[in-house]
Amino acid sequence: MRLSNKEIQPYRIWFEYLQTALNDKNFTNKVNKNYYKDWHLNLVKKLKFNQWIKTHEHLFSQSDNSQIKVYDGKRTPNTLLVEIPVSFNVQKIQRDIGKAVKGKVAKAQTHQRFKIQTNRPLQTAPLDYFRWAYEYKQSGLKLEQIWDKVNQKQIDRQKKVAKRVEKFLKTGKGIRKRALSSGGFEKVDKNKAVLISRNIKKANNILTNVCKGVFPGEYSDH
Repeated sequence: MRLSNKEIQPYRIWFEYLQTALNDKNFTNKVNKNYYKDWHLNLVKKLKFNQWIKTHEHLFSQSDNSQIKVYDGKRTPNTLLVEIPVSFNVQKIQRDIGKAVKGKVAKAQTHQRFKIQTNRPLQTAPLDYFRWAYEYKQSGLKLEQIWDKVNQKQIDRQKKVAKRVEKFLKTGKGIRKRALSSGGFEKVDKNKAVLISRNIKKANNILTNVCKGVFPGEYSDH
């Protein structure tokens, strides 16, 4: 079953953190290559997420192909497989079937190997901001410069989203204004360096987690 765009966004961010780690001298040798074997890391290093996910979406979909089937083969008279007497009504079946199969069927299992691991509601946008800040830091920019770069990148993204929404709804009154004011990245000059420094530390923590196969995990800068 294909994932919706909303469901797939956390995996996009996971992919991009892993890609950053693979191409970063501080993290590339820390990546658990055995854990990520099915991701094909040589492709993660060079492809865009939208290209890579086309052949890897199955890694994040919970496989559950089990279903109750009615067979026409040999069976006990007046029953259906699974051995439910046809004289039973729906209410009796619903009431008794659990007791009948208890201890004889497998317990519920999740077959999804790569799962988001977090103890808090996952807000995807800040995770992008953290990674952008880290990457700009590696390029040698000062903290105040990084703040301006990240802020502009956020604004550009929100404009793009607003345009898509405007096109979809064929009327954009108020959309862009709401989008640009909802990012939570306020301009407070005296706190720029502090904010960016914290974001870089959080990105560093997330990258460390990702190398181990955990996303995003705990990433507090305290």
